[in-house]
Amino acid sequence: MNRREFLAAGAAAGIAPALFAACGDTCGCGTLPKLTPPAQPAQLNLCLQWGGIPVQDDINAKLDYLEANNYQAVEIPSGKWVLERGEQLAAALKGRKLFLATACGPSRFDRADKAANDREVESFFPVLEVLGAIKSVGLIICPARGKPEVGLKELREDFVTNTGKRLAEKAAKCGTTIVLEPLQRAETPFLRQVADGAKMAQEIGAGCTVMGDFWHMSKEEPSQFAAFVSAGKLLSHVHIASLGRRKIPGSDGALDNYVDGFKGLKFLGYRGAVSLEAGHLPVGKNAAGKDVYPDNVQKQEILKRMCALIREQWELA
Repeated sequence: MNRREFLAAGAAAGIAPALFAACGDTCGCGTLPKLTPPAQPAQLNLCLQWGGIPVQDDINAKLDYLEANNYQAVEIPSGKWVLERGEQLAAALKGRKLFLATACGPSRFDRADKAANDREVESFFPVLEVLGAIKSVGLIICPARGKPEVGLKELREDFVTNTGKRLAEKAAKCGTTIVLEPLQRAETPFLRQVADGAKMAQEIGAGCTVMGDFWHMSKEEPSQFAAFVSAGKLLSHVHIASLGRRKIPGSDGALDNYVDGFKGLKFLGYRGAVSLEAGHLPVGKNAAGKDVYPDNVQKQEILKRMCALIREQWELA
């Protein structure tokens, strides 16, 4: 057994406790756990980030596009955008079948200056208040980016007992969550696997969940299936992109295979959003030799092909 096989087996064996029920005396398997099927079957809810919706930046126009093209959710920017446009978005969502997934933006809690970390925490409090009021799934949080200014042990302890804990408590009071996002090693040395995020969320408690990102997982996880299943009921959001260059799914040909991950989502009965976080490939070059990227009409056609690919693979899972 090589390292990846060992890790995959270990991840599969470490499925979150929430997915298991203790065996009774009649199960005939001693102390081994037995699997509990999800209360509801999984559902594929496709989602676009706000800036990736290929129409003009008008709230109703963007929501109309999502509904007309069989998306089920929308992901929005964090910070100032939420504070300035959140209530307007909530009003526009009334009477629609779309739900509001996460808010995504930069965050960092790894500074040696604890006062700076405290200011970062407090800056998100009004954002969480609005997200709760407009019924968002949560606020995506990355505890550290680049090279942390403190040791990893110190950073983790402070996050689960202080900075992350305070954010989660605020989120829970507001009726939403913080959503921990594992990144890849080129971006952070701290939180890189879904199981790590799930463990941290479990330690933090109410108001904290975790997400999985197919792109990051492709660099850090031995198994898409095991990565998602390791989160159990704490999994609240998913990002998707092509697995070679982080472009629109389908851009990297046969490499863009999500079936194993979709099997994990179906195993969990996952009903959250699967949200595109990816760029477009250039469609040519201009007279100066610079890349030319698709316009909105071209992007609409590209996204139609992407949706067909994702739905086909979901059915295969």
